[in-house]
Parts: sequence; structure tokens; C-alpha cells
Amino acid sequence: MRVLKKIFLWLLLVAVLAALIVGGVVAWSYYRTDAAAFEAPAVRVGDTTLAVNGYTWNAPVMGGLLYKSSEAPATLHTQELGVWQQPSLEIEMPGGCLSHLVVRDANGGVLLDANNETRLTLDFPANGRYTLEADVTAPRQDRREPGRPAGGYGSFRYSARVEVKVEPKLEFSAVKVEQGSVVTVLLTGFLDGLEPVIENDLSLAQFCDVPGGKAAFIGVHYNREPGTYPVHVVCGGLDVTQEITVVHRDFPRQDLWIDLSGSNGEASSARANEQWRNAIYPLYELADAEIYWNGTFVRPCETTAKNTEYGLFRYTNGSPYAERHAGIDYDCDLGDPVWSPARGRVVFADFLLATGNTVVVEHGGGLKSFFFHLDQLACAQGDFVEGEQVVGYAGTTGYSTGPHLHYEARIGNQSVDPEQLFSGASGLYFTAKRRT
Repeated sequence: MRVLKKIFLWLLLVAVLAALIVGGVVAWSYYRTDAAAFEAPAVRVGDTTLAVNGYTWNAPVMGGLLYKSSEAPATLHTQELGVWQQPSLEIEMPGGCLSHLVVRDANGGVLLDANNETRLTLDFPANGRYTLEADVTAPRQDRREPGRPAGGYGSFRYSARVEVKVEPKLEFSAVKVEQGSVVTVLLTGFLDGLEPVIENDLSLAQFCDVPGGKAAFIGVHYNREPGTYPVHVVCGGLDVTQEITVVHRDFPRQDLWIDLSGSNGEASSARANEQWRNAIYPLYELADAEIYWNGTFVRPCETTAKNTEYGLFRYTNGSPYAERHAGIDYDCDLGDPVWSPARGRVVFADFLLATGNTVVVEHGGGLKSFFFHLDQLACAQGDFVEGEQVVGYAGTTGYSTGPHLHYEARIGNQSVDPEQLFSGASGLYFTAKRRT
């Protein structure tokens, strides 16, 4: 009996010691399990990493025998990010987590509602105050092996506010240019649905949407008198007048003999000129609000050989008075394919006595391509054509001395040097170059 009692006491002692050991281990494990085991995932707004504004977490203890939970309720405090002077904002959410992001305007309207997206670009519709609220649920990480889940999840909340105050910014591709050039006027950093207005005496100009803002293109004709010309832009509180200086450019001379009998006589008649004015002049005022082209314009035909340059002084049949050449004449053979140098909308495709089979393509913003003397047409008015899509075939119709392609580029009624478009040197490409 006494032996059994001793055994029982020893077993009881062992059980108590085991319970104390297990309890100690559990207590130690429970004590060691805290919020620090849940590293808050980084939510970045612009250059700022947001502070955590409340969390809950649930962690297994002793391999899941127990669970320890804790929370810090979200406070009423909203992190102030200050004044943001850009029309868009980059937001980076953590990967490998469940996330929910909501952006609201000052009236509570939802501007953005996104789930589980890691990189977002927020475009603000107007100046004002915006609130960002994010919830992220992330697995607990093993401290000994970073990146390895250790069981349990933590949910974190973020709240921030930004004041958007964007002021318009105006840039010019150049303020001093030669005759035949293009000036791009770029307007960025404006919100609140403002519609900018541009006025100038050089050419038609209309603002069109481009990445990051709006751009207008001004053409400087080959015979534009050298001097200074004001360009006036108004957009909300922005009211700027910038002077553009036009400088002289030397152009070549050509003496040409044309037989005015037969078809050329009819093509140069008063009736032919009136027909041409009635068909073409109204197109000068046409300017689509969308820019269709992208990238550098390509030459409109296979050959690079030219028999007449842009802006050339042409003296015909011994006349002491020169006519100016508004485009480039390419030495094409009869039937050679002719294509659009960039994407655009065909606004004219028909026969005219003066220019024969004629195609006009609007590329957007009032920039147009003109193709004269075609043998055949390969498009119709209203068609959309891509860059390098055939619009016709070279010929000698209208007022012409032989098979060739006459190509012009105009902004409004002002011709510009096509060679600058093809070489990429034109101010037309200022917006794209600025982005790179």
C-alpha cells in the first residue's frame, strides 16, 4: 500500500511538473506571439509609405493548439500627404496579399475601387481633396526564414488624404523657327475640365489630347514674312502670350517650260482654279479634335528622288514672276503605289481639273496630307487609312508634265516642309521627344 502511494505521488509529481513545463512552454509561446510577428505590408502613395491606421491579427500558438488574437481599432486620424501638384498619382500596393483600395473625392464619390492590384495610376478629374483607404490582409512571416509563411494572418488598414492643386504649364517646341517649320504648343498640368484656347496669326491651331495634356500645332508657311508673331493661350487662370520669331530660309530656284496646249491648258484655266478652290479651301478649316498618327511620318512613295523641292521658286515659260512650290515632287513611275505617311481620315478623294486625281488625309489637329496627279485612287472619302496604306497610284493627271507624285503637308492652309516630318526633325514631334 505504501509502495502504491509512493508511485501515485511520483506520478502526480511528474504530471504536475509536465503540466508546469507544458504550461510554461505555452505561456512562453503565447507571450512571444505578438503583433511584431506581423510586419505591416508597405502601401506607397507617390514617394510616401503610409502609416498603419489600425490592425487585427490572429496567430497560432503551439502549432495551432491555441490561437492568440489582438487588434488596434482604426482611429479617426487620417494621414495628411500634403499638396500634390501633378494630375496623376502612382499607388503601389503589396503583392502576395489580399488588398482593397478605395479613393473618394471630397463629396464621398468613389473615384477608384480596386481589389488585389499592385500598381495603379490614379488620374485626378479635378483639383480638390481626395481620401485613400486601403485594407491589406497578409500572412504572418517566419522570422527565421523571411518570406516563409508561419501561419496566421494579419489585416491592416491605411487612411490618407491628399490635396490636389495642379497649375497649368505651357511649353513651346521652339520660339525661333525657320520658314516651313512646325511649332508645337504643349499644355500640361491642368484639371477641372478646363478647355484651353489658342490664338495666333501664323496658322490654324487647335488643342488636341496627347498623353499628359493637350497639344496644338502651328504651321509656318514658306513665304511667312520674317518677324515676331504672338501666340496667345488661355486656360483657367493661365493667360500667356509668347512671341514666335520666324527667320528667313533660302529656297532653291527652278526654270520650267510647260506646254499649255491640250489638257494642261484646261488644267490651268480659270474654271479649273475655281473648281479647286471650291473643293480644297473648305478643307483648310477642318481640324479633327483627335490626333490619329503616332510616331514619325514616312515618305509617301518608294523613291526618294525629287525633281522639285518644298518652297522652291518656279519660273514657268520664261515668266519673270515666280510661283512657289508648296510640296515635294517625287520622281515616280506611272502606277507606282502611293501611301499615307501616317494614320488619318480621308476627307477628299476625287478628280479635279487642276490637280487630277486628288486625295487629302486629315491626321488630326488640322494637319493634312495632300496627294496630287494620281493615276488612280485606292481610297474613298470617309475612309480611315493606316500609315503606309496605299491611297492611290502615281500618275500625270491634271496640270502635270509627266508621271510623278506631288505631296504636300499643311496645317490649315499653311504648308510646311514635308522633309522635316520624314526626318523626325520637325517640332511636330516635340511632345513625344519630351516624354522620352
